[in-house]
Amino acid sequence: MTLWIIFAALTLAVLVVLILPLLRRPTAAPPRIDYDIVVYRDQLAELEKDLERGLLTEDQAAAARTEILRRMLAAEDAELPAAGASLLTEGRRLRQVTAVMILLVLPLGAGLIYARLGSPALPSQPFASREADPEFKMTEMVERLAADLRRNPDADGFVTLAETYFQMHRFPEAVEAFRQAISLGAIDAQILASMAESMVIANDGMVIPEARQTFQQVLTLEKEDPRARFYLGLAKAQIGRFAEAVSIWRDLEKASPAEAPWLPMLREHIAEYAKQGGFDPASITPIPPAPAGAEMAKGANPHAKLPELPATQSGVPSGDAAAAVMAQSPEERAKTIRSMVEGLAARLEQSPEDFEGWMRLARAYKVLNEPEKSIAAAKRAIKLRPGDVEPKLALAEVQMAQTKDGKPSAEMIATMRDILQLDPGNARAMYYVAGAEAAAGNAAKAREMLSKLLEVMPANAPERQRVVQQLGALSKN
Repeated sequence: MTLWIIFAALTLAVLVVLILPLLRRPTAAPPRIDYDIVVYRDQLAELEKDLERGLLTEDQAAAARTEILRRMLAAEDAELPAAGASLLTEGRRLRQVTAVMILLVLPLGAGLIYARLGSPALPSQPFASREADPEFKMTEMVERLAADLRRNPDADGFVTLAETYFQMHRFPEAVEAFRQAISLGAIDAQILASMAESMVIANDGMVIPEARQTFQQVLTLEKEDPRARFYLGLAKAQIGRFAEAVSIWRDLEKASPAEAPWLPMLREHIAEYAKQGGFDPASITPIPPAPAGAEMAKGANPHAKLPELPATQSGVPSGDAAAAVMAQSPEERAKTIRSMVEGLAARLEQSPEDFEGWMRLARAYKVLNEPEKSIAAAKRAIKLRPGDVEPKLALAEVQMAQTKDGKPSAEMIATMRDILQLDPGNARAMYYVAGAEAAAGNAAKAREMLSKLLEVMPANAPERQRVVQQLGALSKN
């Protein structure tokens, strides 16, 4: 009964708020003559000013004054108060009808809706029922897992936690959990891709620089990863490079199985951004995205794929020893590799003339994502053999991995110039140095280098078309 009293009180309050303004006597609008008189008085004042300025003669002013006064008298005679009263009466009737309609329709409509949808006898949900709810159970399980991992960090546990956060749409927390898993040795293409995707979703769909760099790292581990290839194309689209985005997506479309679930969405993106760019997507050559470190300086195409630097050893064990390490858990594997690298570094302090040892250490630190230490080790190797191109190539690999927003550092360009001194036909060095020359405004030097690059590149190299396009763009300057 109390509930119905509350409903009635609320309904009455709403009716009062709605109806009171309709029942108030409206203030009559001022008669039209008041406005007319003001206008005519202003005209008389202007007339006197014109007379004082000499714009009118006395006769002209007198005639105009007489006409204005005549209009004032005519306006007073034309006032019809009965018409205004009639309008007020008609408006009052309309308000009365509206008030009656509100009194009838509002309570009746609210009652019918509640009778159909409401259930006043339904009790509140007991706590035990809430505990049985799957979402409540999931939240409780996640919090318990997070607490356990804070006490006993575990790579696999953090991966599970991150994936659960992702399913619950708690994307910032998923990113942090993936970071923890990676720091404990769970370095895997799928884990990196999931972390980068979480970053994108957490930033309202924007492929932020950190996410882009992470997707590029994914391609160094798994060059065919469709998720990384899609998002790297999206990163291009979001900065207005629609043709490059479509180029990446067409390459992914070409490589995707016919039944791939992402194909419809991918084709929608291709059509949409080709339309925004004002070009036919079929006119764009499919080209894969660049992996980490393969983007060049301002003034050249930052996504052209170039011949890879010579393959290098990573510094981790090989053969049976490598199989034994890979069989370990991620935490044990990370500790084993770390221990081996530290042992190598300690040994080199005792034998600083070991060129091959410094090269292995540089590569090992690169794998462990410690670029500063990797650079230092490569420079030690360069000191031992300053005329050898191999340590300079190793140094360039690390410096390329440190590029930000596709712009190589001055140190990396200097290394590439050194490589050209030792190996004038090195394709990658020519490409990067040409980009640096173009960025510095030395178009002639850039054209010369790109022309030499075309001479050493295979005729069927997929990146050749990009170099030709860049050379053509420079020739127009």
